[in-house]
Amino acid sequence: MAINFSHPLLLLIIPLAFFPLYLWYRDSGHLPAFRRNLALLLRSLLLLSLILALAGLELRFPLERQSVVFAVDLSASCENSREAAENFIREALKHKKADDQAGVVVFGGNALVDQSLSDSSRLHPIESLVDRNYSKPEQALKLADALMPDSFSRRVVLLSDGRQNDGDALKEAAYLAEKKIRLDLLPLESSPARDARVKSLEVPQSLFAGENFPLKVGIESNFATTARLRLYQDQELIGEEEIKLRQGENMLLYSSVLDEAGFHSFQASIEVEQDGVADNNEAYAFSMVQGPPRLLLVEGKKGEARGLEAVLSSLNMDYDLLSPRELPASLTELQRYGLMILCNVPAEDLRAEAMQAVHTAVRDLGKGLIMVGGEDSFGPGGYFNTPVEKALPVYMDLRGKKEIPSLGLVLVIDKSGSMSESSGGYSKVELAKEAAIQATSILGPLDMAGVVAFDDTAQMVVEFQAVKDKDAIQDDIATIRADGGTSIYPALALAYAALKDAHTKFKHIILLTDGQSASTGDYYFLSRRMARAGITMSTVAVGEGADTLLLEQLAAWGQGRYYFSDEISNIPRIFTKETMKAIKSYLVEESFFPVLTAESPLMDGISAVPVLEGYVATTPKKAAQVVLSSHRQDPVLAQWQYGLGRSIAFTTDGGWRWSSAWTAWGDYNHFWGNLISWTLPRSQQDARLELKTSREGRQGLIQVDSRELSLSLPSEAVVVDPELKAQKIKLEPVAPGRYEGRFSTGEPGVYFINVTQQGSEGELRSASGGITLAYSPEYAESGSDKKFLQALAQAGGGSIISEPREAFAPNLPVAHGVRELWPWFLMLAALLLPLDIANRRLAYNLSDLQAWWQRWKKPEGTALTSTPAAVTFNRLRQRKDDLNEQERQRSSGRQLIGDEGRGKPEKASIPIREGSEKDKALEKDKVQKTMQDKDGMSRLLAAKQRARK
Repeated sequence: MAINFSHPLLLLIIPLAFFPLYLWYRDSGHLPAFRRNLALLLRSLLLLSLILALAGLELRFPLERQSVVFAVDLSASCENSREAAENFIREALKHKKADDQAGVVVFGGNALVDQSLSDSSRLHPIESLVDRNYSKPEQALKLADALMPDSFSRRVVLLSDGRQNDGDALKEAAYLAEKKIRLDLLPLESSPARDARVKSLEVPQSLFAGENFPLKVGIESNFATTARLRLYQDQELIGEEEIKLRQGENMLLYSSVLDEAGFHSFQASIEVEQDGVADNNEAYAFSMVQGPPRLLLVEGKKGEARGLEAVLSSLNMDYDLLSPRELPASLTELQRYGLMILCNVPAEDLRAEAMQAVHTAVRDLGKGLIMVGGEDSFGPGGYFNTPVEKALPVYMDLRGKKEIPSLGLVLVIDKSGSMSESSGGYSKVELAKEAAIQATSILGPLDMAGVVAFDDTAQMVVEFQAVKDKDAIQDDIATIRADGGTSIYPALALAYAALKDAHTKFKHIILLTDGQSASTGDYYFLSRRMARAGITMSTVAVGEGADTLLLEQLAAWGQGRYYFSDEISNIPRIFTKETMKAIKSYLVEESFFPVLTAESPLMDGISAVPVLEGYVATTPKKAAQVVLSSHRQDPVLAQWQYGLGRSIAFTTDGGWRWSSAWTAWGDYNHFWGNLISWTLPRSQQDARLELKTSREGRQGLIQVDSRELSLSLPSEAVVVDPELKAQKIKLEPVAPGRYEGRFSTGEPGVYFINVTQQGSEGELRSASGGITLAYSPEYAESGSDKKFLQALAQAGGGSIISEPREAFAPNLPVAHGVRELWPWFLMLAALLLPLDIANRRLAYNLSDLQAWWQRWKKPEGTALTSTPAAVTFNRLRQRKDDLNEQERQRSSGRQLIGDEGRGKPEKASIPIREGSEKDKALEKDKVQKTMQDKDGMSRLLAAKQRARK
């Protein structure tokens, strides 16, 4: 046990603080000795207490209890060693003393506390889940350090294979050693698996069309074997062969040619018998081919884009014609195209992933998008609240339109037990509720809506009412729960009863179910009654279990539309599409000549346009530019910049119904040439920029070299990860003409990068590229890294251990606990301060203290002659009488001396005659006044002396 000071230099204040105290003591001789010495003692203790508190006085004592944290590696390379790690910890806990503590931390790409520190000797099974794609022991060491209290000797036992691929554990181990925390390591030995892996696939990142280029495939194997190698280009097989692999590294060289411009992806995969790890058998690469851009044309129905095909052919544009289901759902495939044209494509025919990919390609990769109208496009096509709507310059619904006809809508929703089944993380009934909410979002205050939910019985979940409080209606919709059987007819009868007397221009029912009705009814007679009441009905069949024949027949009788979907994610889009079709005002079929409302490159070289027979009504967005408007002031042609890309809304069709006069128009090809030229991205590889990408651990590195070396130009990169999430990276200048930025590469896959730079004259430059992560770095190596583990143990002041008892061995660095004493000295100083003040302010002497002491020492039961108050009063009165007597004597003496000084003859003493009682009273008052004056002077003199101190 020892005494220590956290700020020992402050002890130098002691002589400086006590010197003024010495000077005061030297000059305070006028004070009574007792009070003077007591003041010296109190002030000395007060100063000493304050100085010791400021210096941080503490008591240090050796620590005998141990606090041990086991840090277990749960990354992919150690997943087969979890049981061995748990067994080791259980055996180690048997050697723990009763007052020792132990805890468990698990780590991969992140670290979590699996078992908090406690004195328990039991280990619960490890259940925490971490990011298994990476191994970051640094994070585990930091968490272990934060867990362990300072009142214990501390140790971290790291159980790992040493395959660190993120962070700097050596630096953290050295930091722990400085804090006297020992780091011991237990190597986790996984059984050596027979493993062959594709280590690399290399192709040039930039090519020209028709250029012959090499493909290098690197394969590493820890055993000699044969394998089947397959090479893919843009997901199409371009080569396959049987190869022999020797133990160690194998490098294979192939060549290929690309004729199409744009982004192209490559993949190499191997198939090996008795391969212990299959997750590392693939590698990816990509290349950007310079040349004329390629277009993607998607038509809703076969033949609808025939007119646009003729236009593209006449313009010598390379394009691919696809159906909606063939639209790529990945950026890897969409990167090949500079422009996407959707011609009357219904939203329910597009996969949700494809729409998200289109949105990301426009916003973050600078691609172009044109949507061409038709009865299955825009709002009536179900694009309300979709990613595609976000990328277009128009809203799908009609906002602020007073002439929209009113609609009475009743949604009839199946809530039977089968609707609780899930797909893609959502149940059917949840998506049905979402669809109903979106449908009501389209409606306006002049519309009326109701919702019927049915199982064995039917009930109005939302009473038929005017759509004035959408929040209340949608809250009621959210209360629907799936349960029970299926009975359709009573639900339709209830919907009919609600709608038949509604005072709206249109009346419509949408029925959704996934099953067979258990009840029968005269559906035909009910549909005839609906027709007489002006009610139409559409039906939606969800999944193969639905009664498709009945639903199709009901839609025909109800003069509506029948939908079938085996993807429940399409339900919301079907409902919004059907609601917009029911309103009928979205499809405007009237003859008119479009009006030019804004100057635009889209109309360069065009002075007049032909007549149109119809269009789809939409609402322009605030930032959009409406180039052509209809006779109703609705957009016919609108454009805008969205993120890095551009998009156009052309609300009429492609020439088969509403724009037949346009297809015969002499400037039709020129018109489309303007649209395509404006929306196509600028050059993907500006000659003034050179983009390089690489990986450093868990981060991707972007490096851009510019030809302008003397300037610092604003540069930015947009990185799109495999989950289509975009992040903006500001590129910082690191050298003349060079800019760098970093981003996280957590998930395996392709990361697309688009770099933009503003030139010295304000022009915008761009370059595109990317980086691939085929599989987690956890699968890049096998076995434990003994050298790294040994270096880690050395940095942490520990060793490689093998026996469980070593986890609690008495070999920890000498550590001391600390008990801080300075707060107690600070409290002592606070108590001494009022005592010192009292000693200076109160008038007392030693005899008073002795008297008080004697009174307090009297044994119990001793009778008191008087109260303390009476004793004090008597003492003061006696003192006053004594002073009066002394004053009278002094007055008499002064009179006699005065007479002698005047030289008067000595006379015989004559007795002094006592005055009257009045004279005596006057004399007494005079003496009292004199004493009061003397007391006041005494107090003033004492105050002056104190001030001089």
